[in-house]
Amino acid sequence: KEYKAFMKENKGWLKDYSLFMACKDKHEGRNWLSWDEEYRNPSKTVKKAMEQLFEEEVQYYNFVQFMFYKQWGELRAYANAKDIKIIGDMPLFMSMDSADVWANQGLFQLDSKGYPLAVAGVPPDYFSKTGQLWGNPLYDWKAHKKEKFKWWVSRIRTQLKLADYVRIDHFRGLDEYWSVPAGEETALNGEWKD
Repeated sequence: KEYKAFMKENKGWLKDYSLFMACKDKHEGRNWLSWDEEYRNPSKTVKKAMEQLFEEEVQYYNFVQFMFYKQWGELRAYANAKDIKIIGDMPLFMSMDSADVWANQGLFQLDSKGYPLAVAGVPPDYFSKTGQLWGNPLYDWKAHKKEKFKWWVSRIRTQLKLADYVRIDHFRGLDEYWSVPAGEETALNGEWKD
């Protein structure tokens, strides 16, 4: 009963995450950009078939997440009972090799094959003459706005289930971000974008 409630409450992200992990296992842990074409950007029909094909693996990852959330909830309740608040640290940018990017390719600046058009970093400064090239895919803010930032709202709500407060690391990137054309070896040729 508890597991079913967890599945229902978290279906927005859990379904994609567990399927992504099952596919990653099938491809021996390789980055999703190196997967077979049908797995890289599956249609809804193909995703349904993948869910059936990897049903046991998907259920395994669902259960692991259920156990994590259950145990983390117990730890958080214990801390809160002792008047201790938990602060979460949420990175602004996603890893390229993540369920978030794989399952939501239209929300990122990617080409038709899933490769980034531009990546995140920071410009040159006192600490680094060539800047920092982080390599994270950048958001397609017009696509996010079109869907009324639903993905962001869901992401923050999920984080607030885990922590009492959430800090967004590199929050400044919500105002301006350093965009570096994909394929660059340093962050020198980037530019600030609103």
